[in-house]
Amino acid sequence: MKSANLLAIALLTALVGCKAADAPAGDATKTTQATVASPTAAAPASTPAATEPAPAAAGDGRSLCAAGESVVFSCTLSGDKKFASLCASKGVSDQAGYVYFAQGAAGHADFVYPADKSAPAGRFKRSHLGFGGGSGGFAYSFEDAGRKHIVYSISGEGLEDQGVIVAAAQDLAKADSALACEKGSVIEDEDDALFKYTMSWPKDEAIEKNGLPPKN
Repeated sequence: MKSANLLAIALLTALVGCKAADAPAGDATKTTQATVASPTAAAPASTPAATEPAPAAAGDGRSLCAAGESVVFSCTLSGDKKFASLCASKGVSDQAGYVYFAQGAAGHADFVYPADKSAPAGRFKRSHLGFGGGSGGFAYSFEDAGRKHIVYSISGEGLEDQGVIVAAAQDLAKADSALACEKGSVIEDEDDALFKYTMSWPKDEAIEKNGLPPKN
């Protein structure tokens, strides 16, 4: 009887030991597995995209047009390094906004037409210039105090000529003065609406018929 009891106790003890081995380990005996971050290649420094120089604009010191205005046409005149600039307000039309021509040194125009900034209806004209060999161009013109001022641009095969001509309004047989633009100094606004507006200006019949006044 005593032997049977001892055998039962031994079996019970072995069973309890097996269950204890299967039980989860306590928090104190848990092993924390270290996580090692896998090395990643350093991101290459971003290289700024190459950008072209910004085009000249009103108010940047390369025309007499003010910041916020459009440059219809402008250039640096050879010799005296002054500017000749045809400027316009944004969204100009015949009844609203303004267009003016200015000539002179940076920050100080010697001549401005018109003196006020009223609506430009009828003040300026735009003419087509045609030459042989595929050359051609355009001329903006206006009259002031009996003088006709012409801002012109001609280009074509081996020809590049821009400048300002002044002649008697009623006699374009000869220019009173002619100043050429320095090569590479011409600025023109590429706004479609402005281009369409200047194209709507009336033609100067004298220029359309006879061309530009002779410079010499």
